[in-house]
Amino acid sequence: MNKHIIIVTGLSGAGKTTALNILEDMNFYTIDNLPLGFEKSLIKTDIENLAVGIDIRTFKKTEDFFQFINFLRNSSIKTNIIYLEAQEGVILGRYNLSRRAHPLKENTLVESIKKEEEIIKPIRDIANLVIDTTSIKAIDLEKRIKEFIKSKKDFNLKISMNIHIQSFGYKYGIPLDSDLMFDVRFIPNPYYIKELRSKSGLDKEVQEYVFSQKESNDFYDKLLPFLDFLIPNYIKEGKKHLTISIGCSGGQHRSVSFVNRLAQDLSKLENVNIYTSHRENEFGHW
Repeated sequence: MNKHIIIVTGLSGAGKTTALNILEDMNFYTIDNLPLGFEKSLIKTDIENLAVGIDIRTFKKTEDFFQFINFLRNSSIKTNIIYLEAQEGVILGRYNLSRRAHPLKENTLVESIKKEEEIIKPIRDIANLVIDTTSIKAIDLEKRIKEFIKSKKDFNLKISMNIHIQSFGYKYGIPLDSDLMFDVRFIPNPYYIKELRSKSGLDKEVQEYVFSQKESNDFYDKLLPFLDFLIPNYIKEGKKHLTISIGCSGGQHRSVSFVNRLAQDLSKLENVNIYTSHRENEFGHW
């Protein structure tokens, strides 16, 4: 049996229920707020694709969560962790809108949010996918999760790091979930080429134009070795998730071309999982 278990966790109010609904639509059998201690039932069931929501209501110590995860992984079950987060102000607004109580009963809602973040931060560090839902719509969350599940089709238990490479447009603001950010606005812009304006970096013609520029190749010849140096050292220090953001003016041509080429080259590294996204396409800006 090729069993696959997705653990959905993260900050309360960051979108766990929405993520579980998305996985349910993808034919995962979903269980929300599973009590820890029921690990054996997940292994014994004949259901192959399971999505399990676990949050601060289920455990009070991260050690309990790690024991749960280690049990599954030591049983050779394909187990991935999707961790959802959002900015404090956004979570605060969502709670005020829903008028629901936070599972942690601190003196104020802000204190409850901060306390939860403190407790579950170690889980973020081991997550296979981290998504900041501050400014994305449900349809964009769905695309991000689907791409991640697709990348896990040939799951490798030896994966040391998940690397998310995303393009964006500076005119729409910088992505807040970036670990590394690179600006390629110094490269001649295909937008000003009439035949290329309506195309994107996903199109061969745009890619060829971008990498026909001396500036592009000079920069890429420095960028790739830089990342080849950083990534193994991040892995050595225990970092499990890395988000690399590449931006241009509109997030349609130059940055997209760089993301696709970078993803292709970085996929040659051992024990890394690469997945890409193009934020402005997801937001309908193309």
